[in-house]
Amino acid sequence: MPSRAPRRCTTSGCPGTPTPGSAKCPRCARPRPRRSAAAQGYGREHEQRFRAGVLERDTVCVLCRKTPAVHADHWPLSKRELVARGMDDNDPRRGRGLCASCHSTETARHQPGGWNRGPEY
Repeated sequence: MPSRAPRRCTTSGCPGTPTPGSAKCPRCARPRPRRSAAAQGYGREHEQRFRAGVLERDTVCVLCRKTPAVHADHWPLSKRELVARGMDDNDPRRGRGLCASCHSTETARHQPGGWNRGPEY
């Protein structure tokens, strides 16, 4: 009696066959190393100049105006956009202070990733 047809890897566009007990093929299941914060451009200058400058200026979240600011967010242009335009991405004038909740909401809205990633990415 024939068994059912083999499943396909759940990664979009991958024709591979998953290993037993997994939904992904061995190539897609392999963990990809994440770059360090410093390698992504968030090194000492970012900490000492951008983050410190923004949080010193904005002690309360600029969106909800209720909670203390704990995150320095690049705004109105993202860090990537500032670097692409050749602008100083560590200038505190190009940031705003946000609380953890507002920062999470803004990041989810403007930098979707994973299952929420849209077709433009």
